[in-house]
Formats: sequence, structure tokens, C-alpha cells
Amino acid sequence: EKQRETASEIEDGSGVKVAVLDSGIDYTHAALGGSGDLVDFENNDPTTIELGTFPTTKVVGGYDFVGSTWPNTAEEPDPDPIDDGPEGGHGTHVADIIGGTMGVAPGVDLYAVKVCSSVSTSCSGIALIQGMEFSLDPNGDGKLSDRVNIINMSLGSSYGQPFDDDLSAAVENATMAGVLTVASAGNSGDKPYANGTPAASPSALSVAQTAVP
Repeated sequence: EKQRETASEIEDGSGVKVAVLDSGIDYTHAALGGSGDLVDFENNDPTTIELGTFPTTKVVGGYDFVGSTWPNTAEEPDPDPIDDGPEGGHGTHVADIIGGTMGVAPGVDLYAVKVCSSVSTSCSGIALIQGMEFSLDPNGDGKLSDRVNIINMSLGSSYGQPFDDDLSAAVENATMAGVLTVASAGNSGDKPYANGTPAASPSALSVAQTAVP
């Protein structure tokens, strides 16, 4: 019986910590441990954490390394990693696929690491490096015992080369610490050789989607 329970936990991702480096996560969403009440999302101040809203049973931690107005302003980090703004939603979508109630691994613990803009489709290079460091040491005590198991980045630079990319170096360092990075193979459409970084990092798990023509 104990063996069956262990197998079930592995199948649903229980005990696995996944950092989603993206546009944040809407932790008020019902599929991600929130109330599911639109009012809670609309009344959320993206610069501060309202009592009782975060963390949730699914989104257990995270941090915002860009703020809500970058790149129109400089990065303005704050503790609230909610996925907000007119260009928000991508991080929530990715997190739901990974660990939402109907996700691939609904038992995982999600970390919302906001490194991408709320007002554009850009991601900050500075924030990405900071997000990688956060993922290896979420409580910031200088020890890696609380590191996540997996870092997910559904993003990248087209035709990137790992040898001249700081983010790829960070991926390699994370690998040496025992953390697997999963990254999108490319976001350039149906083009040959369009793999990018950080997916081109030697130790990254590079994944392409094929569901869309």
C-alpha cells in the first residue's frame, strides 16, 4: 500500500517545487488555489500582498523582480508576484498547465517568479538572473537547501547561443546545484534552426510545442 501511495505522489508531482519565471501568476485564480472571485483580482494592489491572498495552497511562494510598469520605467521589484496588466496572463497560463487543478502535475508547489512585463511581451535580463538566484535560495539565507527542483522558462532569445548568454550560464550553475531548467525551444514560429537561449544551454531540457499549426 505504501508503494502505491508513493507512486501516486510521484505521478501528480507532490513534493516537487517548480519556479515559473514568467509574467507572474494570478494566485487569485480558483485553479491555482485562490478564491476565483474576480473582485479579489480587480482589487489586488500589485505592489503589496493583501492579507490572506498569498501564498495559496498551490502558489506557495514567489517574488516580483520587475514591477507593473517596466520597461516604461526601471525595474521596480516588490514582494507581490501577481500576473497583472494588459499584457499579463502568460505566466498564469503556463502555471496552470504545469500545476493547476487540471494541470499535468496538480500536486506540485508553484513559485511565481515575475521577470516579464505587465505592459509588453518583454522579459528583463536583470530580473531573469535575479529570478534564477531566487529559485536556488527562495528564503534568501545564502543556503541552497530550500532550492526548487525545476525552473520553467517558457521564453527565450531567438537563435541564441549558450556561450555568450548570461542566462545560459545561470542555467548551468543551477544544474550544478541540482536544479533542472526547462525552457521553450523557440518562439519564432515555423522557422528552421530557431532554437534560442536559455534552451540552448547544454544542460537545459529544451521543449517545443507542436499543438498549433
